[in-house]
Amino acid sequence: MQTINWDPLETSLITSELFSATIKRQIKNILKSYTGWFDPFAEMLQNSLDAVDNRKRREKDHIPRLWIQIDLKEHTISITDNGVGFSEDQFKSFLAPNVSFKRQQDRGNKGVGATYLAYGFNFLEIGTKTPDFSFVGTIKGGREWVEDDSGTKIRPKIIQQPQSIHHVFAEIDHGTTFTLKLVGDYIRPKDLKWVGATTAEQWEVVLLTKTPLGGIYWGREYLLSGCQLIVIDETGARTEREIVKCQYLYPHQVMSMCKDLKDIKKAQQKLISKGKDGSVLPATFHRLNGLYNFWTSEDVVSDTGEFKGELNLSERELARKYRLSLYGFFGYSTDIWDKYNDDIARLRKGARILKGGLQLATNCMPQGELLIIPLTKNVWYQNVTHVVAHFEEADPDLGRKGFQPELQQLAQHLAAVVVKRFQSWKKLLKKETGAPPDIVAGKEIHDWISAQEEHEKNNPLIISRQDVFLPTKEPAITSKPLNEQDVIALFNQLLAGGVIRGVKVLATSQHQQYDGIYRFCLKEPFDNHIFDKSSNPLGIDKSAVNQEYLSAPGILEYKYSFDALIEEIAKEEKNERQINLVVAWEMGKNWPNRYEITPLLYLDNIQHRYFHGGTHIIKDVTTGDTVFPAIILSELIDYINDPDGVQDYQRRTYIDIE
Repeated sequence: MQTINWDPLETSLITSELFSATIKRQIKNILKSYTGWFDPFAEMLQNSLDAVDNRKRREKDHIPRLWIQIDLKEHTISITDNGVGFSEDQFKSFLAPNVSFKRQQDRGNKGVGATYLAYGFNFLEIGTKTPDFSFVGTIKGGREWVEDDSGTKIRPKIIQQPQSIHHVFAEIDHGTTFTLKLVGDYIRPKDLKWVGATTAEQWEVVLLTKTPLGGIYWGREYLLSGCQLIVIDETGARTEREIVKCQYLYPHQVMSMCKDLKDIKKAQQKLISKGKDGSVLPATFHRLNGLYNFWTSEDVVSDTGEFKGELNLSERELARKYRLSLYGFFGYSTDIWDKYNDDIARLRKGARILKGGLQLATNCMPQGELLIIPLTKNVWYQNVTHVVAHFEEADPDLGRKGFQPELQQLAQHLAAVVVKRFQSWKKLLKKETGAPPDIVAGKEIHDWISAQEEHEKNNPLIISRQDVFLPTKEPAITSKPLNEQDVIALFNQLLAGGVIRGVKVLATSQHQQYDGIYRFCLKEPFDNHIFDKSSNPLGIDKSAVNQEYLSAPGILEYKYSFDALIEEIAKEEKNERQINLVVAWEMGKNWPNRYEITPLLYLDNIQHRYFHGGTHIIKDVTTGDTVFPAIILSELIDYINDPDGVQDYQRRTYIDIE
């Protein structure tokens, strides 16, 4: 029996009708993988970016540039580059499926992107210009031919044109041009209005966020010198932008008041190295809009890094093989995306161009739509966290977006870990409320004070007999305070005994945000309030005593240690701007991280004391503005017992410091 051999891939054995049907089916399968609104931009841009990069590598003095024109009136996207261009043979074949002349390290090398542009739409103009070959032509009706099952549509061909639609192509001597017109049936997108961008400024945001123009160049050479962007709106009005830095729009770059976790940790270590509490960071690290961090591929697989113990052996090998690096951003609220979209990008309502989720990336560019970050608890954090996972060595499937399942799962797992890393620092972020927290809290405090004033007016506490007040010249409390309740008791005994004069307590509370309400009161005889080192060391300077007064009610806060109040302020449980007086037993050790202090028990500072018994003025360490006065009872008692003896301590502790 005779053996017959043949090559099943030999095209000469296939009839022309069968070949045409096979090619059409192959193209249709390619088109099915393209479902994103930004896919046409992505394919056109990655081709141009690779072209200018390759020419720059060949010609070191070359200045790589792109020119982009988006015409909402004519429904066209035009992109021209001054890159390597095509030879004649390349130009005649590059639109065919699976034909590619790119290197492995280029942005796209599967040979499907150009096929998608030619046959996923119904009008594509392509042009090339090199010293050896120049040509401009159009292919029309590509998508309508692919979708035609009746066989009546003729397969489209390239028709030469005298000049390019994109006028800038005539001005360059080397490069390529693509113009895509959104016309005819079966195409997606059908127009350029879906995102709500009508100006060059808006489209710059869109392109840098959703397309390869916003490149991800972590540790890689960035070659593009600039890009001219022109946008023509539906009325024909033209706007223009020169995009100098064509890189991905990371949220921390476009949101104000964001801090790098690395800087926060450095500040923490600096405090610890000085013997201070590393958990009490300066005010500049509080009330932030967001936190962010970059992790290199070495950070991800390190035995000592932040992901230690989070990856099993198989995951670590995948991360190492594909050189996975990460970026993470953690915002205080989903409001941050709306604010950016509405106030900065000014896109249509609901079109969040930046939002929470996981963006996969490879070949220096974002790939596909955002994925959900899988969380099992605190799931709302997935909406305030934006993670970019870049696989330097990955090779996505057709359509630019399909990663191997194990890589997608690895990225999602690490994105969830990134969320956990940020969670431990969320106390540094703003609090999310429907209205500004200071306004809400201020209204509640105002109502509380008003109610107490009304109570004071209608129910005054009066003891008319003066002879029952007999000072015993010693406090009823016989030991130093151990807790906040002891501080309250001691303070009130010092008021009743006249050690501290002119502070009137209106109310105390165990359920309000703050502890009490007070007034400052100055009345005759004035000598009771005037400073005298021997007889009245807690008094105020004589020049400040000239008339009686009763201050408006203020908020009084008690603490055993001032450190406890600092922690509550850092967590935004208390607002330092709403506090008018602090009474504590001890100053603690964390105040230098947030405040500077004017010691009123230092005799050269008596002029700063404006009420009897004041021991310290607390000031903002950054601005120097007064925040509130304080009465630190342990230092007050030491001062009363020996004013001269505490001067060295007051100077060393509060004046002669770094």
